[in-house]
Amino acid sequence: MNHSHNLIEPLERVTASYGSTRPHPLRTVAVTQRADQLAAWAALGLDEPEALKNLQDAAAELRDVPRLAAVLPRIAGVAMRLMGAEFGTIQVVDPRDDALILVTQSGFRHAFLDHFAVVRDSRSVCGRAARQGAQAVTADVRDEPVLTPHQRVFRAAGVRSVQSTPLVDRAGRLIGMVSTHQSQPGRPSERELRVMELYGLLAGETIARHLAGGDVAGHPAGLPHDGTRLDRPMGLVPKNGTTRDTTHWAYRVDEPYGPEGCRSFGVHPDQWRGRITTDSPGQDAVYAASLVARELIADWDVRGVRGVRVVHVHVWRGWEDSARNAAFTLEFRPGIDGARRPAAGPEQEGVREVQ
Repeated sequence: MNHSHNLIEPLERVTASYGSTRPHPLRTVAVTQRADQLAAWAALGLDEPEALKNLQDAAAELRDVPRLAAVLPRIAGVAMRLMGAEFGTIQVVDPRDDALILVTQSGFRHAFLDHFAVVRDSRSVCGRAARQGAQAVTADVRDEPVLTPHQRVFRAAGVRSVQSTPLVDRAGRLIGMVSTHQSQPGRPSERELRVMELYGLLAGETIARHLAGGDVAGHPAGLPHDGTRLDRPMGLVPKNGTTRDTTHWAYRVDEPYGPEGCRSFGVHPDQWRGRITTDSPGQDAVYAASLVARELIADWDVRGVRGVRVVHVHVWRGWEDSARNAAFTLEFRPGIDGARRPAAGPEQEGVREVQ
């Protein structure tokens, strides 16, 4: 398998854009299109603890790399291993115009790299994934008429199938795209795609941290890296301007403290406390808790939190109340197995413990 390497000039150019005083606002990935995948993050710890451990290990490797230029080839290499792919690319969103800039590759020659150096439309697999804010898969590039402009390049490179996964920061902003390519037609399994998507969340957050302050001078607008309030990023915008089925949820994350009590989790009391708005009857208190859990797990993986600390994600309909009156409470801890527990109060819908 070829080793991944960076395209130095495009990488330097696009990272410099994040130090601009007038960057174009980054597009936000629609949470409604990622609902099942976000909820699956917590489920992965229950269903496939080994897969979750592998993701945690991969995230730990990224956390220990001090420079973005060294992080990107590792992300591409892990993505290729996860998908069993022969080729791979990473693109970073240019904050000036939302274009996808090819910065890292493995296995391709100049013709392919020149052709996909800058992608500004959706007439490619990666462009479609960026426009939709969701994973895009093409089982056979020769079967899709929209890819006709790229067929000559695909044939020369030996590419038959492609998957593109968004790289997303913790606020749901699209940072870039990681794509893997194979010389044979075929679609990855749903399990492989789910794991790849979760890896895209971890890798996206790592890249965002470097862009926000690691490799570039200044702090780019639109990429805050302190705080984790979810009320704005995770709120769901009602479809077609209607408020039908809209529900407002309040959440708070606690940790045990002292003989009988709890305290707010995080560096400061409001770090893991806020509001989430949903717009579908199926997006209930359990769903809202899973969104918060996804942010917690991603934060732990990036920061390398381990141990037996237990946290409780409390969710209320409307406004925050006592833990006993929460609509749902999710109890879990990083890196260890746990057992389900009964609800603490009669008004709770349930308590789940995940890894």
